[in-house]
Parts: sequence; structure tokens; C-alpha cells
Amino acid sequence: MKMLRLLTVLLAMTMAACKPSTPIRPQSFGYVNSILLVMDNNAWKGAPGDTIRKYFARDYEVLPQREPLFSISQISPKIFDKSFFIQRNILIIKTGDTSGVSFIRDRYAKPQLMVTIQGKDYNDIYRLLRQNADRIIRAFRQNEKALIASRKFKTFVGDSLIRKELHISIKIPDYFKLIVHKNGFFWYRHDLKFGSKNILLYKVPLKSIDSLAAAVPRMRDSIGKLYIPGPLAGSYVRTERTFSPVQHRVEINGIRAVESRGLWEMENDYMAGPYVNYILPLPKHHIAVVLEGFIYLPMENKRNLMTELEAILETARPVD
Repeated sequence: MKMLRLLTVLLAMTMAACKPSTPIRPQSFGYVNSILLVMDNNAWKGAPGDTIRKYFARDYEVLPQREPLFSISQISPKIFDKSFFIQRNILIIKTGDTSGVSFIRDRYAKPQLMVTIQGKDYNDIYRLLRQNADRIIRAFRQNEKALIASRKFKTFVGDSLIRKELHISIKIPDYFKLIVHKNGFFWYRHDLKFGSKNILLYKVPLKSIDSLAAAVPRMRDSIGKLYIPGPLAGSYVRTERTFSPVQHRVEINGIRAVESRGLWEMENDYMAGPYVNYILPLPKHHIAVVLEGFIYLPMENKRNLMTELEAILETARPVD
């Protein structure tokens, strides 16, 4: 905690020293998928803190190793001063005469989201958390994706062929390289020191959304066998057979889509990792477009890399 405070104080001093004639909001500070929690110390150590952890530090959905949805750093309201105001994600829990949940964006820095949950007592706060936790989590996660976009999305691969063949535009950073382009299938990869991040784009015949959702493992296996070979003869990427995908209905830039999260493995090999898959129906073109991101990075944390892939895939938009 001392290191966190020192870093924020130094950054605030730097920003103050460089103050322009027209005030601007400084760049917010904080690790990816982290939250600064302002909450009474005793409450944090007791049942109220357990409730916060239940919602905000629960497991990130479908990863090979357990990782929390957010990393939480808690401080007392007594020391919450301007040295902490440039934190990117701030969650304030307090009691008072009124109750409610407020969202304030970019108040002291940018991008920044400050959420305050105030109840008349902690039972009231529990009620507000039950009612609003999912909405707050979505807002913090979108803030993280905005951060990733501002930091990493500078230049992009050319998408004229994607537009022509899949009828979508998508902003794939140019540190991804095209590995395979064949029959309307695109595979982009960013090689890491001990693994890789991967993006797949392709189309399938349009069916009902329920039929498409049910077919995700079969579609993935078929595509993997055709286009994503492994290092050994007869090896290819397939869906992990003992784990059923976790699916949600989502909306991506106005398109009602299906999100699937699961694990992949390598046929005839020991490689494996997580994936996130979106199916976007495009009735105008009588197709559905599949967007997928998957990671190979053995023995390393993957939460933040998965968030990066989601941020990229969610830039997809239909084009004529």
C-alpha cells in the first residue's frame, strides 16, 4: 500500500508541475483490472468486505488457473485524498443519511470511473450491491477496455478483405500478423516470448441464434482441424471435451450476439488455454460472423490478455 501511495503521489506531482494554461485531466493511473476500494478498515476485514470480495474478486470466468475478476486495493476513507484521485477505477463504500449508487466518469483523470455506494447502514449497502453489482462490474470492465484501446490501439491491420468477405470492420492492432487467410477465414497472431495471442474471424451459414450457440464446439473443432495445426503430425486446435462452454447473450455495437467462453486443447499434444468466442448474426448477408480470441501462455496469468482480446473483438461493426 505504501508503494501504491508513493507512485500516485509522484505522478500527481509530475502532473502538477506540468500544468498548462488550460486545465486538462491527467492520464489515470492503475494496473489493468484493478480497483481502488475506499472503505472503512474494520468493515473491509469483516462481513461487508467479504461481500465486496464475493462480487468483485470472484473468479474471472473460465480460465485454466484461478484469477480474480479484479485486483482490489483497499484504503480507509481517512486517507483518501487528492494523491489517490488519479486512480482509474475507484469504488467508494460508505454509510450516510441517504442511499443510492452513483457513477462519475473522468472527474479527476481520464479514463476514470468512480462509483459510490452509499447506504443508511450495511444491510442497505448489501441490498444495493445485490441490485447493482453486475451493472457496476460491466462499467468497470468497459473502462478497462477503453484504457487498453487508448494505450495499444494506435495502428491497425488493413481490413479491406475482412470488409469484403465478412461484411464487418474490426480494429485489429498491427502487432498482430496474418497467419492464414483462406476461404473467408482469417487467423491473426501476436507471438509472445513463451506463447501467443490469437484472433480468428470467419463466417458460417445463418441459423437461429440458439442453433448457432449449440454448434460452437463443433464449429471450433472443424475450423481448428482445417486451419490451425499444431506442432506435431495430426495435431490441431479443438474444444476441450470435458468442459462445456459458458454462454451469454450480449450486444456488440448494436448486434445481438452470443458470447461463449471455454477452454481449448491440442489434439495429439499437450497445449491448451482459454478462448472467448462471439457469434454475430448478419441477416442482411445471410451469414453469421464468428469472432474468436484464444491464448497460449502456459503457467502464466491470462486475465489481462483475455481482456485485451475482448476489447479488440468488440470493435467489430457491420458494414454494407
